[in-house]
Amino acid sequence: MVRFVVMAAGLASRMGRDKLALPWKKTTVLGHVLETILEVIKLQKSLSPLCKLEIQVVSRQPIETYISNEGIREFEEYGGTWKYAPSPRPLAETIKIGLQDLNSEIDTLAFLPGDQVGVTVQELSACLGEVINFSPDFLVPIAGDTAGSPVFFHRRYVPDLLALQGEQGGRNILNRYTERWMKFPVSETFFDDVDTPQQYEALFSR
Repeated sequence: MVRFVVMAAGLASRMGRDKLALPWKKTTVLGHVLETILEVIKLQKSLSPLCKLEIQVVSRQPIETYISNEGIREFEEYGGTWKYAPSPRPLAETIKIGLQDLNSEIDTLAFLPGDQVGVTVQELSACLGEVINFSPDFLVPIAGDTAGSPVFFHRRYVPDLLALQGEQGGRNILNRYTERWMKFPVSETFFDDVDTPQQYEALFSR
C-alpha cells in the first residue's frame, strides 16, 4: 500500500563527508531514520497484518556502511530494498530509482531524506494512519507555516515524478496542486536534519 523512499544518494557537499554515516544514538544518522521507519511499519502491521508497507533506500554506499548485521536482517524482513547508486545523483534521478519495481499494491509513495533525524515514530505513524484511512492526493506535514518531509504522493502522480529533471524534486509537483494537499500538523523538531557540522553538533548534543 505504501512505499517509503529514503533519499540517501546526495553529495552532502556542505558537510564535507558522508553525514549519513555519522554516529547517532546507537547507530548512524541514516540508521536512525531507517530504524524509525521500521518501528512505524512494525506498529502498523500489528494493527493491520495485511497492510503492505515497504522501504526503498537509494544510497551511494552499501548497506553495511550504516546498519549492523542485525539491522540488515530486520530491514530485509520488513520489505526493505537497498538500491546502490555509487555516483552522486541529481535529485530527480534519485526519485526515479526509488520508483523502480512498483507493483500494483503500492498506491502511495512517501519520500524522506536520509538525514531527517527529527522524524519520530509517533508523528510518522500518525501521518501514515491518515494516508491509509483517507488515501489523499498528497499528505504534507506542516509545522507552523512550514511544509516538510516526508510528503506522501498518491500513485496517480508517478508520471509527474518520472518527468522531473535534474535537481527538480517533489516540491515542483506539490506547488502545482496546492489545493489538493492534506495538511498534517507536526512539531517543528520533526523536520530537524543534518546539513552542516554545526547542525550535527547542535542536534547531537541536545
